[in-house]
Amino acid sequence: MLHKKSFIKDVNVEIIGEDIDINLIDSRGNIINKDSLSKGEQQMYATALLKGLVDESNISFPVFIDSPMQKFDVDHSNSIVKHFYPKVSEQVIIFPLLKKEMSEEEFNILLPNISKTYLIKNIENEQSAFEKVESKEELFKIFERDYQDAI
Repeated sequence: MLHKKSFIKDVNVEIIGEDIDINLIDSRGNIINKDSLSKGEQQMYATALLKGLVDESNISFPVFIDSPMQKFDVDHSNSIVKHFYPKVSEQVIIFPLLKKEMSEEEFNILLPNISKTYLIKNIENEQSAFEKVESKEELFKIFERDYQDAI
């Protein structure tokens, strides 16, 4: 949505009882059907909602993000990694598929903000375990060495 000038001109928030309806308004004053947004635009919209909820709640809570950049293009991925994930909350837990949903370059941008890294190791069909990576800088090297069949 950031790359489309004048795509969204206004946002209208309606609170009806316990429900909140958020309408995106285009430059002609029409409501944009959120189902018509591309998958990347839908993920950007969800990301913006998450940031708004965190900011407005005034509650410090951990944020869990699965498939972090699955639908973003390269430009949006870099913006999210540089500006969103480090600031969305005090504690952010990201579950990416390495090399598919997060590149080593994106990981290295986040590295100063990373406290701990783990690999999820599949033990059996319905069982897995967390394997701590002691040297977070080595995450991708260990992944390639130990999980090369998963690539």
